[in-house]
Amino acid sequence: MLDTAENPVINGRRDLVTELLGVWLVLAVFLDGWAHLNLPSLETFFTPWHAALYSGMVATALWTAAVIWRNRKPGQPLSQAVPSGYRGTAVGLVLFAVAGGLDLLWHELLGIEVTLDALVSPTHLLLGFSLFLILGTAVRSARAASRAGNLEWTPAALFAVVLMTGLGAFFLIYCSAFVRPGPTALFIPTPVGTPGRLQAEMPVVIGLTSYLLTTALIIAAFLFTLSAARRPARGIITMLVAAAAWLPVAMVGFRPIAVAGAAGATAAAILADMLLARLPKVWLDRRLPAVTAGIAALLWTGQLVAFAVADGIRWPVSLWLGAVVLSAAAAAGLALLSSWAPPHVELTKAHAPQG
Repeated sequence: MLDTAENPVINGRRDLVTELLGVWLVLAVFLDGWAHLNLPSLETFFTPWHAALYSGMVATALWTAAVIWRNRKPGQPLSQAVPSGYRGTAVGLVLFAVAGGLDLLWHELLGIEVTLDALVSPTHLLLGFSLFLILGTAVRSARAASRAGNLEWTPAALFAVVLMTGLGAFFLIYCSAFVRPGPTALFIPTPVGTPGRLQAEMPVVIGLTSYLLTTALIIAAFLFTLSAARRPARGIITMLVAAAAWLPVAMVGFRPIAVAGAAGATAAAILADMLLARLPKVWLDRRLPAVTAGIAALLWTGQLVAFAVADGIRWPVSLWLGAVVLSAAAAAGLALLSSWAPPHVELTKAHAPQG
């Protein structure tokens, strides 16, 4: 029997400790990423940054073992003593150990990645998947402890979503709107057929793609937290933007323009949270696409204003304004998909007996 009857306060504290260990893991991942990007002479698997990551994983494994042992009743097999939400954690720990061994073998045979290939290395992706399982512990725990259709977001569960967003930002850093120069880079429109046109447009194409993917990362996480809640959690947009912006900015070395853009987006996120707190609930129920579109437009407008103040915007107005509109449209589309229900379901609700 799992721990369904345990004290929810104790469970919340337990899950919060697990997620605090997750902070250790996420920071170690970004530290290791910084080393891969900034130390091209890196030639060994045994580095201080790997030590930080693997020691964090050992600490998490020991804590998880302690949680399972304390939940065990006399005579109960350990396999039945795993608390709700922690089976995925145990799987993640085992998978991380396997992936770590494969990563060591990979580096010994093929060398150390020092650029973009480090983010898409198969062994690193496997390590990332195992980390997502571990970081998601508090979300699974909260879901298991809640009544059907009435998930209560604990502080630990919200923290888990923020950490997973940060980890997602790590693996998408090559197309992050917070580290790409974007609208601050000079762009001269080139007519079709002109030699070099594709090369001239490629940075803009990557910039526009970065806005769309970064928007999807933040808005998808926001919609996930809203899926089983009556109102958005306080400060959720600010927390998600902080994870998606500041961790990548730190990883690339706090470039001044990137810092300015992240600061502008963070200020806009704070404003978005203030507006969400005062938003009538009907907007969250029936006009959610408009809400998410407004959030995206506000975030990127804040970034663009900061860019203009700190350095200048060199894209034509059609491009930078189009990036904002495209991002808002993508955010609205995600909200529409998340709230869509088949027509027969809506018809059933409409004709359901009242009483």
